[in-house]
Amino acid sequence: MKRRFVIYFFIIVVIFITIAVLTKPDDRTIKIATINAIWGDKAPRPEDAPQFYEQFMNITTVDIYINDWWLLKRIQYKFAKGTETVGIAAFGKVMIYK
Repeated sequence: MKRRFVIYFFIIVVIFITIAVLTKPDDRTIKIATINAIWGDKAPRPEDAPQFYEQFMNITTVDIYINDWWLLKRIQYKFAKGTETVGIAAFGKVMIYK
């Protein structure tokens, strides 16, 4: 009975880790979500002025640092007072908590 439990637990952990690794969002998605969360209404919208949006993204995305860990990605943003962790990305979602 105990051996069966260990085998099932191991299988569930392997499935969980596989899903976490395969569903990490790409860096572009993370950068767009981070800029939208931090800048909010101050950021230009791509529908309104695509040329300004592209320039804005080129300037502001250099302040985003993405640490790619094994199961998730840590998102840091460089503010005037220093670099702070602003969110994480895992399982296909970007979670900004600043």
